[in-house]
Amino acid sequence: NDDNKIKDVRNTVNLISGTYTLPLINKLFSNSQRIEDMDDIYFSMTALMDTDRISEVFHMIRGLFGIAGMEYPQEIAQLEKSEELQESFVSEFIFDFYDVIEDKRLETEEEEIPD
Repeated sequence: NDDNKIKDVRNTVNLISGTYTLPLINKLFSNSQRIEDMDDIYFSMTALMDTDRISEVFHMIRGLFGIAGMEYPQEIAQLEKSEELQESFVSEFIFDFYDVIEDKRLETEEEEIPD
């Protein structure tokens, strides 16, 4: 059934994004400690996505792994072979990226509140 195959692929892409987004952002954030830097990256990727520049977002993601000093995951590299998978992954990655940034923002705000 094609619908089940599509769901399986989406679930796999979701898992791949979830597996690598948090460690990547943790590493980037530990280097910079600035939510604003993470926001800049998020808004840049979203702007590219909104104008259907999926391959550019993929290049940014690859670059982020490099900046973080992390190996580019083979699972993500495999997705580059299909435009449909690229688009699906980029959507998931941006969604996960936003979630992680918001969590970091809350953590940072809680640390700033005096007892």
